[in-house]
Amino acid sequence: MSETRVFPSMRVDVDSTTPYTDATKVVKSSGAPHIKRPMNAFMVWSQIERAKMIGRNPRLHNALISQTLGARWRKLSEKERRPFRQEAERLRLLHMAEFPHYKYKPRQVMYK
Repeated sequence: MSETRVFPSMRVDVDSTTPYTDATKVVKSSGAPHIKRPMNAFMVWSQIERAKMIGRNPRLHNALISQTLGARWRKLSEKERRPFRQEAERLRLLHMAEFPHYKYKPRQVMYK
């Protein structure tokens, strides 16, 4: 039996001026604008699974949750990952629509 998932990007108003922000529920701060990178498939999946884990055991330490999620993601088959890859692609397109001039600029590491 195949499970049909409804991801947040599927509920975004097509006329929205902030589709990525609407889909990811990113709260904009009043400080200097910082545009985050679009979520990848692992981030989409882990956001959902993290909420489930915290719901089952709210006292789990964040580091343990992250380690567990990483191990579980690596064990997923390509078929199980596919819907999350598709959602990540939808989010990437929404991100491009909302931030057309965005270019990833990694921080420069300062060495002493």
